[in-house]
Amino acid sequence: MDIVKIENLIFRYNDNYIFDKFSLDIKEGQWLCISGPNGSGKSTLIKIITGLLNTESGVFVCGLRVNKKNLFNIRKNIGIIFDNLDNLFICETVEDDLAFTLENLCYKQDEISRKIRNISRELNITNLLNKSIGELSGGEKAKVALAVALIHDPKILILDESLSMIDEEEKNNMLKVLRRRHKEGLTIISIIHDLRESFLADRLIILNNGEIMLDGKPLKVMEYDKILNRLGIELPFEVELSIKLKLYGLLDEIIPDVEKMVDTLWE
Repeated sequence: MDIVKIENLIFRYNDNYIFDKFSLDIKEGQWLCISGPNGSGKSTLIKIITGLLNTESGVFVCGLRVNKKNLFNIRKNIGIIFDNLDNLFICETVEDDLAFTLENLCYKQDEISRKIRNISRELNITNLLNKSIGELSGGEKAKVALAVALIHDPKILILDESLSMIDEEEKNNMLKVLRRRHKEGLTIISIIHDLRESFLADRLIILNNGEIMLDGKPLKVMEYDKILNRLGIELPFEVELSIKLKLYGLLDEIIPDVEKMVDTLWE
């Protein structure tokens, strides 16, 4: 089943076409990463899917056409984290921000308390509940933002370069949570700059000037290194090395893990 379906999307700013007859299907439970150069349409696409930008084209989320009439029911099924974490928080404390999302969705107080306890344990932020947002580190803000996005158990999680500004340890901890939720059926749509973030994904799309240039399993997409280089998209070191070793006949496939690559070369 397609949880997001876009048919012949036409969208422009003034006279500048961002999308012209653009189509995209995203399956329920899929983890899709989207990358591309600046101005390729990545963030605009996310804003269209979530109804932040209006379009008369056929955009459907969870079987509902994205329009003003359906927007509340659509957004109940979506959790989203934009790249600027400081703009995501509304309330004074972490606990108030978590509660605010659920209050807007008309949850009862006992259910709100239960969900706050559960998400706090899952993301290990129980000790942060009484803190003000201004006291949090960048990594802590990222975890709280993820908690806010997941607390109402959405069907779709959208990440707009949300992991790019946190350190590697915090990023790996958050990716573990995302991997577990994905296995439970969560659809993830992630705008990325670092292609390493697609290693856990099912699908990687490369956008350029509002068009899909490449689409497929992440490592297969990365084999088109000349196209990616031309677009200014940097390959992960281990992928670039794998491609070179394949050219010399030393590897049969791309191996995105240096230790595993070394073991394979020694076999």
